[in-house]
Amino acid sequence: MEKKTRPYQKLAGIAAAPGVAIGRAFVRNEGVPDIPKRKVSAHQVEAEAERFLNTLHQVGEEIRRTQRLVEMEHGAELAMIFEAQLFMLEDPEIKKQTLALIREHQCTADRAFSVTLKQAKKMFEQIENEYLRMRLSDVMDIEQQVLIRLTGGELRALNTLRANTVIVAHDLLPSEAVQLGQRRVKGLVTDGGGTTSHASIIARSMGLPTVVGTESASRQIASGDMVIVDGDQGVVHVNPTAQILRIYRSQVQRQVQRQRDLSARRSLPARTRDEHEISLLANIDAPEEVQQALDNGARGVGMYRTEMLYLGYRLPSEEEQVATYTRIVEAMAPYPVVIRTVDLGGDKLSHVLESSPEANPFLGWRGIRICLDTPSLFKAQLRAVLRAGVKGEAQLLLPMVSSLAEVRRARAVLSEVQEELHQAGVPFQESCKLGVMVEVPSVALQADAFAEEVDFFSLGTNDLTQYTLAVDRGTARVAELYDPFHPAVLRLIAMTVDSGRRRGIPVSICGELAGDPLAVPLLVGLGLENLSLSPGLIPEVKEVVRAICQSEAQELAAGCLELKTGAEVRQRLEEAVPRIAQ
Repeated sequence: MEKKTRPYQKLAGIAAAPGVAIGRAFVRNEGVPDIPKRKVSAHQVEAEAERFLNTLHQVGEEIRRTQRLVEMEHGAELAMIFEAQLFMLEDPEIKKQTLALIREHQCTADRAFSVTLKQAKKMFEQIENEYLRMRLSDVMDIEQQVLIRLTGGELRALNTLRANTVIVAHDLLPSEAVQLGQRRVKGLVTDGGGTTSHASIIARSMGLPTVVGTESASRQIASGDMVIVDGDQGVVHVNPTAQILRIYRSQVQRQVQRQRDLSARRSLPARTRDEHEISLLANIDAPEEVQQALDNGARGVGMYRTEMLYLGYRLPSEEEQVATYTRIVEAMAPYPVVIRTVDLGGDKLSHVLESSPEANPFLGWRGIRICLDTPSLFKAQLRAVLRAGVKGEAQLLLPMVSSLAEVRRARAVLSEVQEELHQAGVPFQESCKLGVMVEVPSVALQADAFAEEVDFFSLGTNDLTQYTLAVDRGTARVAELYDPFHPAVLRLIAMTVDSGRRRGIPVSICGELAGDPLAVPLLVGLGLENLSLSPGLIPEVKEVVRAICQSEAQELAAGCLELKTGAEVRQRLEEAVPRIAQ
């Protein structure tokens, strides 16, 4: 009998790791085993308690082995994910509650642990903090590993999958995600999760195109379905039509061909046709991305986001930070590395810092505000950056700055740290440039004043656009109002670039706009000479730079500044860019 073809579906989700993957779906439905309501006899209670404690020890050893393997293959930052699991596994309250159920109610070890973890999961589901809520996957990972062992089952390994497979799951657990090898697995789709979930972080580090937050993919997709994962747009095509499949296969071929050409083209300068040099830098989240950045032709790190170091269940030590920053600075030398100080809100750090719930954390206690109010946290990071700087060139970037007073206070703390290191005889980079993110309109409007007190500007156009237009692009009902081509945003960019030129300090752009090929001629025309973007986007942007003429780009930018809406700007660019980028 001929197999019936399942209908085409298009599922929307969240783009969590870039790229396009095409393969057959493997739907991962395995979860925790069913636990019957059984009891043990009184004389078996202590043996059951001992069985529970031994299982915790076994799982802890397995997690530590996984952690060591991840550290060897992917670095210390990714391995820190499993510290969170060990923290939970060794939580005395979890042990206490489980042992009480065994000893006082004669529950089996698996039943007692299941009840305890059910309460823990309910607590995590009710947490408003997005990051901590995403740690529910850690609770589920521990639950699955412990209960499968207690019930005598076996953990299935994903690393035995066939090639060209797309994993589809409700929520892939961290211990499962680290088994995904790019030769076997091409992409990942989950119902839940977000860009900060551990599965997403691991997938990005492995270069696996990933779409999360689809809500129902594991129910709507069947194993064996043909699946296209568009990790750039956050879309999943299930059983695509021949035309859609042809389009995406062509896209994959272009990506592969570009990678093949890269070794021959990466050494070419990012220089316009009229010999104007543009520096292409990389935005990175972890040391593992440095090699990709270099392979793609980056001439430095324009922004290293340090947030991953701070998302564990404790603050990173100074020595841990020194090790991480040194890896990046050494690998990128002699090119500079701009290290952004921790840019998290109090809601993301509430598990390690005392903070009250905020109605609007985007406008609340975050970024430089937390650093200045928490000197121990700020000083530890500054010391680590300065110490790592002896291996190359590190630069400091302050986020969420809105006033000159914050810059002055930060400089004072930096001076204190330098003096302390000097007194202690610790080698450090004595001349360290200090810059600010231009993401709050007040900084752009006062750019001349800021330019007298900082060494460089870095335009964070994502937040600059949101703050200028009062739009949270994560809110579906107003997301369409988010427009980085809005004339108001362009004028703030132009004001910042002009101030930097007058005062003789460099200006870079590190927002998503820097990686948009349509925007590149506009940015070059506005006078930007440093573009910092995701490593994978560098080759395409370099091609645009090499195809344009700066004088034509300047004329295009001047015309765009006279337009009245973002739609008009976009239309002008769509008409002009193909003509000037020939």
